[in-house]
Amino acid sequence: MKFISVVIAAYNEEKNLPKCLDVIKDQNYPKEKYEIIVVDNNSVDKTAEIARSYDAKVVKEEKQGNTFAVKKGMDAAGGEIIAMVDADTIVEKNWLVDISKAFENENVVGVTGMGIIKSGNKLLDKFEQKFYEYFLKAHFLIGKPHITGFNLAVRKTAYDKIGGLDARFTMSPDVDLGLRLEKVGKVVFDKNIKAVTSFRRWQNHPIDAFITYFKGYLWTVWFRKPPPVKQKVIR
Repeated sequence: MKFISVVIAAYNEEKNLPKCLDVIKDQNYPKEKYEIIVVDNNSVDKTAEIARSYDAKVVKEEKQGNTFAVKKGMDAAGGEIIAMVDADTIVEKNWLVDISKAFENENVVGVTGMGIIKSGNKLLDKFEQKFYEYFLKAHFLIGKPHITGFNLAVRKTAYDKIGGLDARFTMSPDVDLGLRLEKVGKVVFDKNIKAVTSFRRWQNHPIDAFITYFKGYLWTVWFRKPPPVKQKVIR
């Protein structure tokens, strides 16, 4: 089994981080075969303290913003595989096992899995899950692999080869990463690699959130330029 670095970027996540780390610490994967790296992006709560209590390696990123924190964590990873998940996301117990299986094919340099949102509305959740699945399948079909930051993994050698995460992408740096990885190997979508993530980004200001994410998507995927939006704070 390959050694995997699990990266979690966090800003004031003392409420969500324990649930995320509970599952990662309890993976059906050899304990000596993975490490947990939590990037503290200037939290003023107990985020770093909680991370250390789970024996996670805590890395500090003073530049405020999701892209900077994610890049810091991925650059600090020592594993053959870098896996990433958000602090408000809960993965399945076989998450690392399934990721490791995906990389048994030496041609694979990146993988993204299924995203499940729990909003409290069963109909909405079912629609979102199907939309997400077909959205990803369509992009992989047309040669524009769309990997998402709350459930992805990349091969470290390929990550280094393309120069790592591009910090100019204030939005959708994960998507840009997948598109560049595709130039050096195979990027795949595996629906068996599942993660349940929070609805909070859409709950309070859904219209603003949609506009922001759509801009990030449009500029990153189709214009292939850094989106003209401000650096997103991790929340």
